Amino acid sequence: MAHQIKYCIFANPLPDSEGNTTYQVRHQPDGTMNTKAFLEHVKLHNSFNTTAMSSALAILKDEIVEQLKNNKRFRIDGIGTFQMKVGLKNSTDEDGTPTKAHVTDPKKITARNVEVTGVSFIPDKSLIAKLKDDTSTANSNGRGVVGRSQQYERLDVVNALNAYLADHHFITRRTFQSLLHLSSYEAQKWLNLLINEEFPKYTAQKEGNTIIYRRYGKE
Repeated sequence: MAHQIKYCIFANPLPDSEGNTTYQVRHQPDGTMNTKAFLEHVKLHNSFNTTAMSSALAILKDEIVEQLKNNKRFRIDGIGTFQMKVGLKNSTDEDGTPTKAHVTDPKKITARNVEVTGVSFIPDKSLIAKLKDDTSTANSNGRGVVGRSQQYERLDVVNALNAYLADHHFITRRTFQSLLHLSSYEAQKWLNLLINEEFPKYTAQKEGNTIIYRRYGKE
């Protein structure tokens, strides 16, 4: 069965050297398949034991964490490679406000100010090839139309934000933008709306040069 990959067209914020507006495309996701939905999907289309599959996923997760902690990359054939990312911890100024690390002397970098910042994923070429195979592409809005296709209601935005914050302490505008596939302007507009409601459930805090957003009462 052929699959159609949906995309949206967005204008780049800065013009080119000749003053012209240039455009880019971004994938338009249609929701997120979580573990529960994945197991239900497997159950419908395969004869696998979902309990065993769930246990296998838990073991895989634990193994990825263990091997990354052992300073190894973790490669799954046909899928891709996971690798640990580290960086400098944020420092605090005289007022206790977190600020982005700024080090001019490498001798001042010690184990105390280095931390795990994330995990990178590099897909296998074979995975990319399979994604390209038997697919076509289509603008979610129609040919030549700029912008995203879905107009979100407040409840949709709040549900997506709460689902993310259930597993994370905070969210940034960039992550929120990617989560709902918004332009940077639209993402900031939604966040400003949510934190400035009459009885807001979310708060904004500046950490270094970044504004982070979290639910009230969640640290």
